Amino acid sequence: MASPSKIKKFEEAQQKFTLSGEVYTRLHSAIYQLCSINYDASVKAIKINPGNINAGMKTSGNGGERFHKASCDAQPFVEKGFIMGDIFRKGIEIVIALLEGEIPETKIEKFLLEKLVKMLNSDELVEIDFASETDLAVVLANHLFGKLATSSSYTIDKTCHAKRKGNRCFCNDEKCVLKGVYGDTSIGNPQVWHGSLDIIIENNIAVENLEEEPDSSHGKSPVEVKMRASFLSLNPQLIAETIVFSFIQKQKHPERSNFLTPLIGVAKSEMLVMFYDSEHDVLLESTLIPLMSRECKSRFSVEAIVITWLVVNYQFLCSGLTKNMLSLKANFFENVKDSIEIYQNELQLQNVTLAAEKLPAQRVQELDHSDFLLKNQQRLFSLQLRKRCTSIVPKN
Repeated sequence: MASPSKIKKFEEAQQKFTLSGEVYTRLHSAIYQLCSINYDASVKAIKINPGNINAGMKTSGNGGERFHKASCDAQPFVEKGFIMGDIFRKGIEIVIALLEGEIPETKIEKFLLEKLVKMLNSDELVEIDFASETDLAVVLANHLFGKLATSSSYTIDKTCHAKRKGNRCFCNDEKCVLKGVYGDTSIGNPQVWHGSLDIIIENNIAVENLEEEPDSSHGKSPVEVKMRASFLSLNPQLIAETIVFSFIQKQKHPERSNFLTPLIGVAKSEMLVMFYDSEHDVLLESTLIPLMSRECKSRFSVEAIVITWLVVNYQFLCSGLTKNMLSLKANFFENVKDSIEIYQNELQLQNVTLAAEKLPAQRVQELDHSDFLLKNQQRLFSLQLRKRCTSIVPKN
């Protein structure tokens, strides 16, 4: 018979993974969207037109382009779309198992799941002034991205004019301090695409806030230009940053099982995730994700929390490209064949010397779906039919 102390520890451990009935329902809905054959939950494949891209070396010898001056003729591959859950199979399995009452066995999976549950159960309200786009990225790093990653450590671009507040967060809590630091967030190579990202989390995740037109010739202006969130889609600057960041991650972590690397773009009240696989030359883009809850504008949406959790922990939860995605080449290698060696071997993380109209909505003709997604849709549907009590307590 177990001792009282062991029983208490067991109960405390179980409590870490307990969801209220309301949170359970919202989590179920959010994860269902990542498995459902539904256009709004899909990940679009982006194809770069070979005709107009400035990612290579300049023949004039003046160096490569900065990210904010990147250009490429990006078009969505509208014949078929892909569902985001198919590239995060490990993460999907962990969450659905939780909904079924199971806790992961491995220490890292328990650790990651605990972070997700804690965030979902949090009563924290975050007032964000969306009129200040620069402050937005910092608040999101402090209150969303950093809290769901394995470490809250992140670096903010030291040239950002928001640095004026020192180590204070930009939320409405005067006592809230930044978990991150201001520093060097430059990536790339001066001969090709290069520049500074707004935020880098744990040197594994990049965050870019769009507050100005990407073709500005003066870098980051202290005068804010309000951006439409829809401009996140097919944005040349995000595409350039995602591609460069993916090559850097492949260069620094050759031991990883896949090299599908995400970059988070934020603007106003929405976020978007761009992915690039620098081994198979495939570029993917998510649909726009609302940052805040429809019911409470001071609370993050469950969709944003779940997708952020998957993305910031992609090295553990991302399963990589599916077989059907491998043929959707972005043609980046062909476009920069004279500079591809630089992208593959000579990019840097830090210490890099730094020398749009709204597009019409494109709906894909068909959504690709796998047996994995169909199986998990059925699991979720079965759960929905069960009568649940007001508190979901995982099994031993």
